[in-house]
Amino acid sequence: MCPKNHTTAGKVTTELNIHLDDPVSTKLVRQELHKSNIHGRAAIATPLSTENNAKGRKRWWNDHKIWMSDDWIYVIWSDELFFTSFPISSQAYVWKTPKEAYNSECMVRTVKHGDWSVMIWAAISWYSAGPIIL
Repeated sequence: MCPKNHTTAGKVTTELNIHLDDPVSTKLVRQELHKSNIHGRAAIATPLSTENNAKGRKRWWNDHKIWMSDDWIYVIWSDELFFTSFPISSQAYVWKTPKEAYNSECMVRTVKHGDWSVMIWAAISWYSAGPIIL
């Protein structure tokens, strides 16, 4: 149900009424959507990820899915988290069923940036957790 272009029940009603002899109300449109378990909800924010990035992750998974425990003891995992002062000022709403909550078309892509920032970096291995560095 989630369209690429998010819309409102009012816009759906307007578009629908163009094609109907007897116009319907926005309230009726909402009621019918709710009967089909489709509700207006805030879109889930998710980091922007390109198609190439998704393909690379899948390729990495395919290359490593047969690894055994002994293979993983030589791997160090690290990650970083970046906080900024740039607030998200608006909330996007989409019409979706509960099963569509994490459908990519029901999400809002986010990019982190701002005036000030803090980065946290940490690493773990088979044997221990590394330091957390600000």
